[in-house]
Amino acid sequence: MTSPANYTNPIFFIALDDRVDICADVLAITGVPTAADREQAANLKRVVFDGMTTAIENGLAKSNIALWADSDLGESVLLRAKAMSMTTASSPGSGAHSLGKLNVDYTGVQMTYNPDGSEEGREELLDRLKIVSDKARVERIPLLIELDCIPTTTQTEMYESTSDARAMLLLTAIQQLQDAGVAPAIWAFEPAEDDVSTAAVVAQARLDDSYTKVLLVISGELAAGQVGAGLKTEESRVVRLSALTHVIDGVLVGPGAYYRHLVQLNEGIVERDEAVSTIASHFEEISEIFEKSRTASEVR
Repeated sequence: MTSPANYTNPIFFIALDDRVDICADVLAITGVPTAADREQAANLKRVVFDGMTTAIENGLAKSNIALWADSDLGESVLLRAKAMSMTTASSPGSGAHSLGKLNVDYTGVQMTYNPDGSEEGREELLDRLKIVSDKARVERIPLLIELDCIPTTTQTEMYESTSDARAMLLLTAIQQLQDAGVAPAIWAFEPAEDDVSTAAVVAQARLDDSYTKVLLVISGELAAGQVGAGLKTEESRVVRLSALTHVIDGVLVGPGAYYRHLVQLNEGIVERDEAVSTIASHFEEISEIFEKSRTASEVR
């Protein structure tokens, strides 16, 4: 694939939103969190943000790293990020503040969608998403959609593997969203095991607008049992793939990048400075692998 004219520096989007319930999953709080519990959870999100800023201090370009946070417990990190002129995103309706007041750059939507699901359910979801897309366009806070498709047993059997089924469903799902008038500025999804299938999904995502950006998702698992720092083999593969495919603009980094470190910090296994440093190293490793891979592809 060739590099488009609008090619810019890679984006490393860190997802620090409400896909992980910090109170329940990290702090093991049952019932309704108290004000003190919520402040402790918000502080853990600040630990991740400090890992991001430490990576920047260590040489990661600020223009490359972006933050997707909820507008509730993540409000303080969103405001700090904007004060540093970092790119930010937040989901609509998550918290008391409007996205405009938080001055975010993107409206972030994480969704699971099966294009072969019930027609009534699909139409309802597409109608709601079209409203979000139109509002994002009017308010000039463009849409970022992280899309996943979970195949049924029948779909898996039809395509002979879960990975192949998921890739075909992603391609069809994106087409259905586009046909419904949903127009995100950024698509994000986990790649298929087959690079050719991933390329087909990317091509569909960029079909209507060559300026649409595409991110591949990594570190989506809550790897509480993983010991030590560093990217897993599959994560490194996805970073290299995103770098070698010039129409892919970067990666969306999920909670696997920081979840286990927050658990260890909460349990007193590591100190705060160590957790921050380890999280920073994770982001730095992503950047290093990406830059080396893209440089190598440009030399060839």
